[in-house]
Amino acid sequence: MWTLTRFDRVLVGAIALSAPRGAFAQGSSDENAPEVAEYRERFKQGLDRYDANDVAGALSFWEPLYRDLGRTRGYRVGYNLARAYEVFGDATRAAERYQSFLDELKQRRRDSKPVDALVEIDEQKATERLEELGRTRGRIHVTPTTPPQSVRIDQSEARLAGFVAYVAPGGHDVVFQPGSSSERTEHVDVQAGQIVDVPAAQPPVVPQLFRDTTKHPFSPAWIWVGSGATVLLGGGITATAYANAVVLHDRSLPSPTTKEVSDYNGARTLAYVSWTAPAVLLVVTTLIVVWYTLGTKHTKMPITTAFAF
Repeated sequence: MWTLTRFDRVLVGAIALSAPRGAFAQGSSDENAPEVAEYRERFKQGLDRYDANDVAGALSFWEPLYRDLGRTRGYRVGYNLARAYEVFGDATRAAERYQSFLDELKQRRRDSKPVDALVEIDEQKATERLEELGRTRGRIHVTPTTPPQSVRIDQSEARLAGFVAYVAPGGHDVVFQPGSSSERTEHVDVQAGQIVDVPAAQPPVVPQLFRDTTKHPFSPAWIWVGSGATVLLGGGITATAYANAVVLHDRSLPSPTTKEVSDYNGARTLAYVSWTAPAVLLVVTTLIVVWYTLGTKHTKMPITTAFAF
C-alpha cells in the first residue's frame, strides 16, 4: 500500500485547494469563510480515510470536492486524487487526474498566476508518475462516436467512448454498448508503452431510399389547348375559307360575271391567307411543347418516415 508520507500530509494539508486567497470568498476574511472551511473539512475527512488505508473512502470525499471546485480551483485536489486512484489500482483515472493537474499548472503560468514551491514539487512527481504509467502500461484509445456509446474495458466501469484506458500489458476485452442488444466485444493485445486505437462500433447504416419526382414548368393542359386550337380553330378557318372559294367558283360556272370572278378571286386569296392562322398556332404549340420538355426536371427525393409505410 502506498501511503502518504509526513511531507505529503504537509504538502496536501497546507492547502490542498488550489485557489489563492479570495477565490472562495471576498474580502480579507476569506481565510475563515464558511465555504473555505467546508472545503477544507471535506478534504480532511478524505485524508483521514486515506491515512486509515481506506482509499475508496478517501475518493468518496475528494472526487465530489474536486467536481464542486472545478479543475481550476481544485487542481491540487486533483493531484491527490491521482495518487489515490493509483493506489486504488485505477491507472486510467490516475493518469487523467495527473494530466489535468499538469495542464492547469501550464495554464496558470500562461496567465502569470503564482505557483509555489510545494506545487512545483507536486508537478515533478506528477510528471514522473505519468511517464512511468505510460512506460509500464499499455494504452487503449477508444475513439469518440456520434452518438456517444458506452464502452467497458474488461470488467471496469463503462464509460462513454472518447478516452484512453491505461491497462496492464496483455490481452483485453473492449465491450461496446455492454448490457444492450447491440453489445459487441473486441479483443485487443497491447504491450507496455504501446497505444492501440480501437474504433467504437458505429450504428448500422440504414440505406437511404429515394423516389423519382418530376417537376414540370407548367400544366400539360396548355399543350392540349394549343394542339386543339391549331387543329380546330386554325384548321377550321382555313377549311371554311377554301370551302367558300369552291362554292363561289362552282356558282360562277359556266359563264362567270365580272363580279363573280372578283368574289372568287377574293375568296381564293382569303383561303391562301387563312393558312397563317394554323401556321402561327402550330409554331406557338411547338414552342410550348419545347418549353415543357426542356423545363421538366427529374430528381430523386429521399423517402422520409412519412412515406415509408
